[in-house]
Amino acid sequence: MRVKVNRNLCDKHLAFCERCLGRFLKYPEGYERQCFEILEDDGKDELTLELKSGSHEATYVLDEEQRLLMAGEGWAYFVDFPVPMYRKTDQNETEQDADS
Repeated sequence: MRVKVNRNLCDKHLAFCERCLGRFLKYPEGYERQCFEILEDDGKDELTLELKSGSHEATYVLDEEQRLLMAGEGWAYFVDFPVPMYRKTDQNETEQDADS
């Protein structure tokens, strides 16, 4: 399965976002997907997860064990960029990225 998650589409707090994606990772066929841009069956056993938050993007190919680990830990633990607690407008993110 291939999934593209775009956090920019939802203004919920990071904790809600992590819980939402975590529920999907545990129950991929039975959970509401609020910020998913793509959800397709690519015929693979692994889950390809594309995450977008602000101007940052990351892609992960997860087996079942890795899916459950990410579901429990929260996706922000696994990315190599700072994840704000709240989603900001593109203008504010651009300014924030420039300050970093």
